[in-house]
Amino acid sequence: MVPLPLFKFAALFVRHISKYGANWIKVQAHDHPKFRAVAARYGQTMHQINMRMAVTLLRDAAAERRAKEKAEAPTVKTEEQMRHDEAMKEKNAAKEKAEKKEASKSIWRRRFRPLPENKAVDLFADVIGDSFILLIASGLILYEYIRAKGKPDVNAEKIAELNEKLKELDQREIELEEAEKARQKRVETLEQALEEMRKASGKRRSLPFAS
Repeated sequence: MVPLPLFKFAALFVRHISKYGANWIKVQAHDHPKFRAVAARYGQTMHQINMRMAVTLLRDAAAERRAKEKAEAPTVKTEEQMRHDEAMKEKNAAKEKAEKKEASKSIWRRRFRPLPENKAVDLFADVIGDSFILLIASGLILYEYIRAKGKPDVNAEKIAELNEKLKELDQREIELEEAEKARQKRVETLEQALEEMRKASGKRRSLPFAS
């Protein structure tokens, strides 16, 4: 009879309950005055970090510069204009890196427009609630890993048992081969003894005729 996976049912139940715990945290973030103040403050901090990361990832200063140069460039350039453009590109090559570094620094120092208090509280509550669910799931996975690691490996035990049986069979086969060799040796000894007895008997019979 296959045992019921009670731990898996319990883990599923705990994960389901953790969602209610996350929702309770979100409700308390709105209803509890002190918790709301903390949620609003750290929600604004999360908003600033999210905005800076989004702007840093999406911003492409080189593409903006190329688009601007393409928009401002004339349709037909003379040789003098081309030489002038090449000189300007070489002159501004060093400035581009410095400007790019300065732009990235200024993004992380920039203060974006803050969220309304309710939205900041929602943001903080969502992060904390999801973190609570993730923490519960991680704890269950870690417990399952430790629990599985402590259990004996059934497959390894079966493999070891089969290897032991194979060794016994090999040993039995060797013993049988040795017994067969010994039996064959005894048969050869008996045949040799019978042959010698036949020869001796033949000599005894030939002696009276010779006399």
